[in-house]
Amino acid sequence: MFAVVFGLAASSRVAAQVISGDLVGTVLDKTGAVVPGARVEVTKNDTGVKYETKSSEVGEYRLSNLPVGIYTVTASSENFATTTISGFRVELNKTTTLTINLEVKGAVTSIEVSGTAAALDTTTAQLQTTFDSKDIGDSAIASTGGNRSGVLNLSLLAGGVATSGGVGVGSGPSVGGQRPRNNNFTIEGVDNNNKGVTGPLVTVPNDAVAEFSLLQNQFSPEFGHSSGGQFNTVVKGGTNSFHGLAYVYNQNRNYDAFGSLDGIGDLTSNPRLDNNRFGGQIGGPVIKNKLFFFVNYEQEPFGSAGTAGAVCSPTAAGMATIAATPGLSATNLAIFNQYVAAGTTPNPDCGAIDWFGGKIPTAGLAVLAPSFTNYRFVTSSMDYDLSSRDQIRGRYIYNSAVGIDNAAALPAFFLPQPNKFHLITINEYHTFSPTLTNEFRIGFNRFAQNFDGGNFSYPGLDVFPNIQINDLNFLNIGPDGNAPQGAIQNTYQVAEALTWTKSAHTLKFGVEGRKLIAPQTFTQRVRGDYEYNGLQGYLQDIVPDSFVERSNGNAIYYGDQSALYFYANDNWRIRKNLTLNLGFRYEYTTIPFTQRSQDLNAAQRSRPDQLRGATSGEEQLGTAHRLRVFAGR
Repeated sequence: MFAVVFGLAASSRVAAQVISGDLVGTVLDKTGAVVPGARVEVTKNDTGVKYETKSSEVGEYRLSNLPVGIYTVTASSENFATTTISGFRVELNKTTTLTINLEVKGAVTSIEVSGTAAALDTTTAQLQTTFDSKDIGDSAIASTGGNRSGVLNLSLLAGGVATSGGVGVGSGPSVGGQRPRNNNFTIEGVDNNNKGVTGPLVTVPNDAVAEFSLLQNQFSPEFGHSSGGQFNTVVKGGTNSFHGLAYVYNQNRNYDAFGSLDGIGDLTSNPRLDNNRFGGQIGGPVIKNKLFFFVNYEQEPFGSAGTAGAVCSPTAAGMATIAATPGLSATNLAIFNQYVAAGTTPNPDCGAIDWFGGKIPTAGLAVLAPSFTNYRFVTSSMDYDLSSRDQIRGRYIYNSAVGIDNAAALPAFFLPQPNKFHLITINEYHTFSPTLTNEFRIGFNRFAQNFDGGNFSYPGLDVFPNIQINDLNFLNIGPDGNAPQGAIQNTYQVAEALTWTKSAHTLKFGVEGRKLIAPQTFTQRVRGDYEYNGLQGYLQDIVPDSFVERSNGNAIYYGDQSALYFYANDNWRIRKNLTLNLGFRYEYTTIPFTQRSQDLNAAQRSRPDQLRGATSGEEQLGTAHRLRVFAGR
């Protein structure tokens, strides 16, 4: 069920952790000979937290699961002077190589140098682009509002990445010519994919992001789920000193040049565009060198030009004629008068309509549908370094996006459209020995969306329907024709990874389980659609002469799925300049629960020969198997 692909490399390395980075290298003396048993210690500059290990019998050392940031690296051994390298950066999803040279102890007892990572990373075959908080703050593309992509926009600066254009379905950019739906989005290692329309769910405000990385090509087997780009985001954490920030970003129509297309549309100025992002953050120590916190709050009211309605309504004179007409349905007339105002705007599509052998005049109904969404974001983090062997990292992110559902034709039926998001993750790292480390993660991601039909009442009916009057330019009386509908996606995630260095081998094993609970509800015309060719027929309460349908019930579709992933990787250093990289990843995912429950979607296990292309009972039932093949460099 799996394949092994071999790659050759010039050094023995394993790709970095999902939400952190690794530091590896060799300790040498001035002649180039290896120094076994050397003590290597790294200290994170802003928190003072220390991590340490010892070099192996061949002089190699490894420090895994390091939080991204700037470090001071110190190496020491008996009979050698201590070497200190300052300003060394550990990047997200990257294994950084640092060779440390020790001088024989003599006139000097310590040597200080400035450390800079090699410009060319030869430790992996993956194409990687990493952006830190300064890159994000300096780039205007990451601050573009309205599309809610945030720092993900920075991926367009990487080679092989383009806007989706006509490539195909999905949300997000196209990586390596693939469809956007092939991308994978994670925050702090937690799945952040919308299983319905693809694309990311939770947004991390730009100023709360510590680092963002995009992986392409043959990335490490610990990354899977999709064959396109791997979009990974980690949030900021607290430091040994209290620090805060307040910010405001503004974008509006006055900053933009007037477009020629707007001029063709008879506009004299740019249409409305108001995007204001403002927020603040604070972080610091609870216990210095051990326990840290960080909180960011951001609010963003975003509004754009509304759309004008093009429906018609009887003029004031027409309304008077209707009111004076006997024999009309009192209920329907009351509903019409309650929600439909007299037409006042000249509109060539609005002419006189038939009325009991005569005509009544109509005019355009002045309806301007607003367009706005109010966003709120809360991002928080906790880092607890119990000891040099144990670290705990916790994150909680909350998003709220409340807009307006303006799909209805009349303002009375415009309703709030809420979207709520939550993401929680706890990561625990334990160092059993300098050669054996473990990472354990639990995560939860929730998305809830609701298109409400409102609390409108229609006498004689159990719910307010959609009523369409065709001779009034298809005027619709009622809420959004697709309401009510809603979707919830709960993703539960547990992951375990073990890294073991043994002689010339660096082995990594990981397993991950996911459970998705995703009920969705949408039944077409569940409130009933009643279409009349003329207003007269509706007010007489006759049977609709154009179209009538009401669906029975409001079924819930359960998109629940279970998934199990596992992978293994071995970097075998055959000699100093030759490394063999072996690895595989296997993924097992069930099809959604409701589809499994439908008899016509499940093949009979006892008669597989009746199905063309069926190869096993599990495949006939829709279970999906995916093999993740990768190669190292």
